[in-house]
This record gives sequence, structure tokens and C-alpha cells, in this order.
Amino acid sequence: MAVAHKIVEFDLVELTEPVEDAPAGARGGVLELREDDTAMIEVTKPDLGPAARIIFAPLGKLRLVEPAPRT
Repeated sequence: MAVAHKIVEFDLVELTEPVEDAPAGARGGVLELREDDTAMIEVTKPDLGPAARIIFAPLGKLRLVEPAPRT
């Protein structure tokens, strides 16, 4: 049985749908999880420029790419 990984801070994620100025497929790190089921993400690929680098995306529009290192 596959085990689903809950998205947490510092995970690398990918957008499954466009959000704000970021296209579907954009990738970045989760900086913060919010109580309204959104995540603050710093988009690193593609380069969106400084004004659009931080976005707030619903968790339902994110796909985990790489989990954050666990200690």
C-alpha cells in the first residue's frame, strides 16, 4: 500500500494548475502552511521575476516533488 506524504514546510512542490502569475508546472519550496489550506511558496522555476516570486496556492493544486529532509 502506498503511503501519502502530507505536504509540510520546506517540501519542494509543483503546481498542478496555474496560480496567480505562476503557470502549471512551476516549482518551488513551501515557506509556510496557512490555516486556510494554502501554502506560501517561493517559486524557483521558472523565473517569474521578483514581483511574482512568492505565491499563495491551495494545497489541492500542489504535487509533492521532493520531501524536505527529516531529522
